[in-house]
Amino acid sequence: MSLSSYSQFVGRFFSFYAPLESQLMVSPYWRSLAFDYTARQKTPRLTLDLLALGSSSAELAAIPRCTNLPDLTTPEDLLGCLYVIEGATLGGRIITRQLQTQLGLTPESGGAFFDGYGAQTGSNWKAFFTMLSNHADLHDDEHRHAAIVAGGNRTF
Repeated sequence: MSLSSYSQFVGRFFSFYAPLESQLMVSPYWRSLAFDYTARQKTPRLTLDLLALGSSSAELAAIPRCTNLPDLTTPEDLLGCLYVIEGATLGGRIITRQLQTQLGLTPESGGAFFDGYGAQTGSNWKAFFTMLSNHADLHDDEHRHAAIVAGGNRTF
C-alpha cells in the first residue's frame, strides 16, 4: 500500500465515521447504558491522520459523507453498532504495527485511528464488553440478543 492509497483508505473511514458518530452522539440511550462514548470517538483520530497525511481542512470538509448508515433507533441497535466499532478498534492494533513497518507511520504521523486507545485499547475493550454483557444479561431475552446482533450486522 502506498501513502496515497492509505490516505484514500483513511478518507473512506472518515466518510463513514463522521456521520455515524454524529448520529451516535445524539442517541437518547447513553444514560440508560451508563457508557460514555465521548473519548472513544474515532472521527477526531481520523481527522488528525488525514491532516498528518497532507489533507487540508478544506479537503476534509469536502469529503462526501455516507448516507447509508445503520438504524440506531433502539438501545439494541446502538449496542450492536458499538460492538462492531469497538471490536474494530481492538483489531486496529495489529494494523498499527503493519503501518509502521510498511509506511513508517506512527500514531502521531498518520496512524492514530488504527492505534485506537493506545495501551488502553485492551482495557477499554474489556470495559465495553462488560457493559454490553451486563446490559444484555440484565434482560436475559433472546429477542433482545437477536436485536443486538442484527444492529451489529447492519453496521457491518
